[in-house]
Amino acid sequence: MAAITNHLLHDEWPGAALLELDYHVIWNDGSGKAAQIDQLRQLLSCFATRWTKICRDVDLPNAIIGSRCRTVVAAGGDGTVNAVVNALMEVDASVRPSLSIVPLGTANDFAGTLAISDDVAEAVQQMRESGPRSIDIVQVHAHGFQQYFANVAAGGNCVRVSELMTDEIKQRWGAMSYIRGAVSVLPDMISYRIQVDIDGEQLELDSWAILVANGRTNAGRIEVAPWASPTDGLLDIILIKDGTVADMAEIVTRNLIGSFAQCDQVIYRQAKRLELRSDPSMRFTFDGEIVDAKPIRFCVEPAPIQMFVGRQFQSHVEPVELG
Repeated sequence: MAAITNHLLHDEWPGAALLELDYHVIWNDGSGKAAQIDQLRQLLSCFATRWTKICRDVDLPNAIIGSRCRTVVAAGGDGTVNAVVNALMEVDASVRPSLSIVPLGTANDFAGTLAISDDVAEAVQQMRESGPRSIDIVQVHAHGFQQYFANVAAGGNCVRVSELMTDEIKQRWGAMSYIRGAVSVLPDMISYRIQVDIDGEQLELDSWAILVANGRTNAGRIEVAPWASPTDGLLDIILIKDGTVADMAEIVTRNLIGSFAQCDQVIYRQAKRLELRSDPSMRFTFDGEIVDAKPIRFCVEPAPIQMFVGRQFQSHVEPVELG
């Protein structure tokens, strides 16, 4: 999780230390649409609001607790949401604020699953006019490591794609930058021998990648888990089998046209828990952020955070059984 530093402008945090704030905005000036932060400041200028810029070296959970806010606003992309979710999970549930997302990133995948508008003014209006919903998150365990994510964990060759992503590429290509990266690694795919236990179902296979999803899209609104819902208490697990370059080209093509989960190279499951062993060990990204730990267990945490959603949010998606 990214470390956080308070960046507080005193005229933006109303005076009394005991004052309960309406909002605590956690924002990222490295996000793809960070220039719109001034618009967000203006829209929230009538409310008691604290502003914290993501940097380094400060304890974000304590910053949230100290602000005594009712709602934390994650103003940035999926990485910002990830940092805020991990911080909120360290706040006692009895005083945990709700979470609202203002999408200012390159992809904004989890905001898309929650049907939050990409327009800043409309996202704020949705937050002001609605109440929060109970939303699932996912807990990840590795040796000496525990973390959470909100949207998607992507392991295997997916990490190599993420490693190619620079701020310059993201700014130039936008959401399509991830497809550009995927094409770059096609000629040199790594195969992983994996053993998985999915709620008691055991599988062993050669794999290119694993996706563990709570949201429906990844890497720029590409639909990888069409039946995922962050309110159903389930993980959506996608295992991509090893194959030929032609197989991978088919997967990328189907990914783009929204039929990724129906590809013969894909195994799709819905479960509460995934145990993983891999040779070589798989690295993962959580909500687009690369981590060095090698996860061995994923489990859903049902409804620990109250989040604001958009008007078109679908809380129920019919489960399916695929090969």
